[in-house]
Amino acid sequence: MLSAFGVTSWAINRVGWAFGYYDYYNPYATSTYIDNSSMVYNYSQPLIMTPDETTLSADPQSDLTETPIPEEVLSNFDQARVDFYNEDYQAALKSTDAALGELPNDAVIHEFRALVSFALGNYNEAAATLYAVLSVGPGWDWTTMSGLYPSVDVYTTQLRALESYCRSNPQDQPARFVLAYHYVTAGHDEAAIRQLQGLVEANPQDQVSREMLERLDPDAEIPDSPKQVEPPKPTQAISEDQLVGTWTATRGDSTFEMTLGADREFSWSYSQSGGDAQKVTGVWGIDDDGILAMEMNDEGTMLAQVIVKGNSLDFYMLGDTQGQDPLKFQKK
Repeated sequence: MLSAFGVTSWAINRVGWAFGYYDYYNPYATSTYIDNSSMVYNYSQPLIMTPDETTLSADPQSDLTETPIPEEVLSNFDQARVDFYNEDYQAALKSTDAALGELPNDAVIHEFRALVSFALGNYNEAAATLYAVLSVGPGWDWTTMSGLYPSVDVYTTQLRALESYCRSNPQDQPARFVLAYHYVTAGHDEAAIRQLQGLVEANPQDQVSREMLERLDPDAEIPDSPKQVEPPKPTQAISEDQLVGTWTATRGDSTFEMTLGADREFSWSYSQSGGDAQKVTGVWGIDDDGILAMEMNDEGTMLAQVIVKGNSLDFYMLGDTQGQDPLKFQKK
């Protein structure tokens, strides 16, 4: 059943922070501004698409989206891609920032912005952006990226500049993270593995680099790798009917509400200290082992072992390496 959700090693609980299960962390976060005055995005915060937002496409041949979005966004992003193709990177950056003003959480626009920063040699800024993008998905493939350039030679020149910079500045972790991303995208797996090994050795808290390394080399020895906490197993099978309804929980200063619909759609919201609630939606299912899968807007899947006792439910996120106590839900 879980395969129907497109669950992969990349997607499993990468977005646990989107559900408030643990805190989000971007080791390369910087404050990004337009014209040194207006902030584009605070990359210490995650990229979370709200249910009413639309995701664009970076494919130069695409019509961007089938869902209507503001014409200005289309115009700005179209112009950004044209400027980038013509190697006018400052103009591309300006149009990209304008598009982000309308769709501030769109991962495609942010990934494109990271590519512009890479082309400009702004590696710290590119790293901050890429970490946020890769926290919600694996990023583009080579076909998509290379299609944004007038020729592979232009891209290769920029990649060689980054490689040269990293050789001269081997301790610059943000630049090495950008280099690892480009190696992965271009299919240079062995070179990517070498960079990622250095990144996780330097910063074991770099979860994205760790997961990229594990995906490329499942047998990689990762220093100080935290152990996953094994949750208890249910003593009896759990039916969908037992889960349908609205459940609430608290942990510390956080409150959670999970609604599992009979139509197999879910909504999940959480807030801290009475602040604004963060909400995610998607589809859900339960397997024979009591593992609940919640796919969030096609951007990642939360897997959790659930233990149901009447109107109470213990929720253990699979893959938890932080030893969090389970969320203890009560049915409304």
